[in-house]
Amino acid sequence: MLRLAKAFWDLARWRLSPAQLPASVFLLSLVAGIVALFEVLGALLPPASTDWIAVRILLSVGLPLAWTWGILRLAHHRERFLQTAIALLGVGALAQLVLYPLDWLLHLVGTDHPIAIPLVFVWLTAIVWYMLACAHIWRAALESRLSVGIAVSVGYLLLSILLEQYLLPDT
Repeated sequence: MLRLAKAFWDLARWRLSPAQLPASVFLLSLVAGIVALFEVLGALLPPASTDWIAVRILLSVGLPLAWTWGILRLAHHRERFLQTAIALLGVGALAQLVLYPLDWLLHLVGTDHPIAIPLVFVWLTAIVWYMLACAHIWRAALESRLSVGIAVSVGYLLLSILLEQYLLPDT
């Protein structure tokens, strides 16, 4: 398990390509399960909200898989689906490990407290890091320029925000 975490960390630091991951349905299932578990654990953090947990899991696991399949199909690289999906979900799990506790801390201290300023800065830094890590994965998967990877990553982020606001009106 540590080797897997290190592989995702290396992906996030641009030291590994998704092509260096095994193309394994089992590994994809394992990583998807980890992301779903993190989503459940994140819902239990204050303010606890397990009302829409199934939708949240669908958005955190199903949406990236569907997006990955669609983009790779459009680019005629369907054979890269397993490795790209594993990489994106794995880096997403790393991002969840950082962002969920930061969200919890921000909720705990409140946005009007002075400590919120560095917390928001760290949160924004983590989001930018996550987006760049995903852009690196997309660049490698599509054999394209970084700008294409950034465009695909931003497109996914916008779609996920839109769907979250539509499907989870309480957020």
